[in-house]
Amino acid sequence: MDFIEKIYKGARKSKKKIILPEGETPRVLRAVDIILKKEICLPVLLGDPGKISKISKEEGVNVSGSEIIDSGSYGNLDKYVALYCEIRKHKKIEEDEARKLITQNPVFYAALGVRSGDFDGLVAGASTTTRDVAKAAIYCIGPDKDTPVVSSSIIMIFKDKDIGSNGVFIFADAGIIPDPTAEQLRDIAIASAKMAKVILDDEPKVAMLSYSTKGSGGSGKSVEKVREATRLVSEKMPNLLIDGEVQVDCAVVPEVADRKDPANRIKGRANVFIFPNLDAGNISYKIAERFAKAHALGPVLQGLRKPASDLSRGCNAQDIVDTVAVTAFRTQKSGD
Repeated sequence: MDFIEKIYKGARKSKKKIILPEGETPRVLRAVDIILKKEICLPVLLGDPGKISKISKEEGVNVSGSEIIDSGSYGNLDKYVALYCEIRKHKKIEEDEARKLITQNPVFYAALGVRSGDFDGLVAGASTTTRDVAKAAIYCIGPDKDTPVVSSSIIMIFKDKDIGSNGVFIFADAGIIPDPTAEQLRDIAIASAKMAKVILDDEPKVAMLSYSTKGSGGSGKSVEKVREATRLVSEKMPNLLIDGEVQVDCAVVPEVADRKDPANRIKGRANVFIFPNLDAGNISYKIAERFAKAHALGPVLQGLRKPASDLSRGCNAQDIVDTVAVTAFRTQKSGD
């Protein structure tokens, strides 16, 4: 069974409510039509019902099986305003300020609905910046108690089934933390390993990537950071298969791993790539997507109380379908 079909099958097992706050975006409506036909989850749209109906007719799609929340009246608004004031009480947020923020930023409304349990997960970003999606998720859904750092990962699906987990990798961080410290890199690696265990249904094999393999590149600041992060991860999760600092070829080609680093614990069989900074992660996944024709899903936010996913603003309807399926799949799994 192909990876995406496995995710669809898992998502169908229990009907989860996934809210899509960009309900008036044509790509989102085309995606919801497919989601309903494939019975992936119970999609919830936020927007003007009249506009949603009009755009759906123009697009030739049917979203009548979805729940629609009228952005003109915002059901449960008082409850969410009170919840937001409680969450952000250290900032002394007033009710009027909270109400204005929530009604002007649909993604905040959606994230508060997830926090309150009205929805099981959130997918946004087709017409909202990653910064705004992440801000709403971090502020409203909140970090998981065991993960102090919220980060993101990209699920990368390659045609070459001999690499990763049958061609599938987790790339992190590719969307949230510009220049993580060693401690933040540790938490990104741990969250990504948990993600791999759930999504890939395989033992995580984590490569802490660098331009250096075990000192071959000298001892620059970036190399030292990756080495220290690797040590910190191993200290916290001694049974996790992780190695660093390593170059990409050493991480995925067993013959190269044998030559460059015979003691390498992952033996050139990595399925999780942890990048030293956001530049490296974001550039790498987009190069793989555009030149290697890899299928990129996400960014998937990790380290939150409940599942949420960002979308690239360049996404198409099928990307949204697949990301919603991953988000619904994650709601049934532990570890994030």
